[in-house]
Amino acid sequence: MTVNHILGLEVVMPDGEIVWLGGKTRETQGYDLTGVFVGSEGTLHRKVNHILATGAEAVVTANPGCILQIQAGLRAHGAEVSVLHIVEVLDRAGDAAP
Repeated sequence: MTVNHILGLEVVMPDGEIVWLGGKTRETQGYDLTGVFVGSEGTLHRKVNHILATGAEAVVTANPGCILQIQAGLRAHGAEVSVLHIVEVLDRAGDAAP
């Protein structure tokens, strides 16, 4: 597993904050945040590429975390695809009703 070969990681969060994870020792207390970030390697890239391949104008999800990550991934690719929460879609549908 890749995580076994990474002792530290610099992560840029969606809000631009830079966070350092890990360290020189693998014997630390608390959550293995390095493992969390490395374990998802390639997932966002794959999702964004699939979204772009569809030519979709919008993506809808119910997970706020997915909204933030997909928005960041699409922004990094320079794509102008809307990422919406399902409640936003339902609200818009209600506004359009007669």
